[in-house]
Amino acid sequence: MKIPMMPLQDHKFLHRSDIKNEVGFTLIELAIVIVIVGLIFGLVASRTNTFSYWKEEGYIRNLSETINFLHHQSMVDQAFYRLEIDLKNSQYIIGVLKPEEESEELKDISSDIGNLSLELAAFLNPNISGSSTFIPPPSMPSLANPVVPPEGVNFEDVRTMRGMETEGKPYILFSPRGFSEFAVLHLRLSTGDPITILVNPFTGLTKTIREYKDFTWTYGRQKQGDS
Repeated sequence: MKIPMMPLQDHKFLHRSDIKNEVGFTLIELAIVIVIVGLIFGLVASRTNTFSYWKEEGYIRNLSETINFLHHQSMVDQAFYRLEIDLKNSQYIIGVLKPEEESEELKDISSDIGNLSLELAAFLNPNISGSSTFIPPPSMPSLANPVVPPEGVNFEDVRTMRGMETEGKPYILFSPRGFSEFAVLHLRLSTGDPITILVNPFTGLTKTIREYKDFTWTYGRQKQGDS
């Protein structure tokens, strides 16, 4: 009686698992490679100031977006917003002007939508800020928290309708009638590069210029030469 014999399997099939082990990678090996690549990237980025660059760019962008936001939020809340810049500490805070008494200037601005000249005159009149209290925005109190720039970034000076200010706490006003105060902000990055932020008073939009450039408000005034 013949006993059936099982056909011998091909040698290559017997060692298929061994071949896989030779040409493949385990999960642990892949994880080690990823960690090594991440460490190398972090080392290169730190030595080339990549992180600092993006932090500073993010701060400039956030400041520009904040100015545009306040231009519109002042209309939504029907309040005079104020962005106050502390040049000594290179930081800024945001608040609302709450009148101690309902001044005639504020009444005129709030009641006359079409008369832009009253708006401009009010911004040039220090009585508005003098008769008001600077308080945190009631709708968003967190805006009153000081915003500090990344290390090495500083405010140099600020120009508004009141002129150039190189010390103290200059500020930008935002009217509930859709008008932002003209302003030019000059900053210096950690690399020493200058940044100029120009505020459009009619739209609240800003323009970032990669150099120190000054502007003077001449709308409604007789031009007296270039600055």
